[in-house]
Amino acid sequence: MQSLNNPEELLFTDREGNRGQLQDIIDDGLDGGYEDRIPGLINLLNSGEPYHQLLAAVMLTSWGHPAGFQKLIDWAANSQNVPWKEAPVVYERISETDSAFEKLADALNTSYYADDNQKLKQWQIDAIKALLGIYYQYYFGRTLALAIVRDKEIAKAVKNEIIAAIEASMQILQQHTSLGFDLAFQVASLLIPLTPIDDNLAANYANKLISKYPQNERILREIANALGDGKGEATLATLQHLRTLKMPVLVRDVENAIARRSRS
Repeated sequence: MQSLNNPEELLFTDREGNRGQLQDIIDDGLDGGYEDRIPGLINLLNSGEPYHQLLAAVMLTSWGHPAGFQKLIDWAANSQNVPWKEAPVVYERISETDSAFEKLADALNTSYYADDNQKLKQWQIDAIKALLGIYYQYYFGRTLALAIVRDKEIAKAVKNEIIAAIEASMQILQQHTSLGFDLAFQVASLLIPLTPIDDNLAANYANKLISKYPQNERILREIANALGDGKGEATLATLQHLRTLKMPVLVRDVENAIARRSRS
């Protein structure tokens, strides 16, 4: 059995004791076979070094274990007092900002591959709500949005929190506060899960972003991608407006989005 005294073995070795990447060990564990490692991971989660605590949470959450989800929720609720507060332990490669919560969102996304049950779905909903509550403060990239859109039932359950996250983020963007990451892009990414469940509202937020960032190709392309999953006139009108901006790459994305709508 793996030991709390050996976090490297808990996190970075497979069932045969061979050294591996964290994600490879996680993927292998989705099919079971690592149950004897759970107690050690829980101990590590609660009393290890900050880096190892984070990775233990990532592993447990990925496997759909309640201890991982509970710790994720606790950290999100007390994000100013996380173990790595004084010194971030993982970074987003380009902006070099703290990416711990993005890593936890990715673990949540991986948990969809764990054995599906109603208890797990409720943990996923609660964790998503917790992360959306701090969305405007931390780097998530597209990761949390992609986790939400995996399950339409879950997306509907967290709709109010998606809206609140967008509203809070838009307020920060109005203040022109520098956060060290692209919050406007993160808002555009939240249109991915919002569009299929509220066409008019998604179009409304998309139009606000377009008005504020009319030359930001990255944000505009993300909007086009998101609205490709719309079914109403509002998002279609926004896509048609994007096409008039005459950015070649954006026009191509808009055409693809409209074509995708026609096939759905």
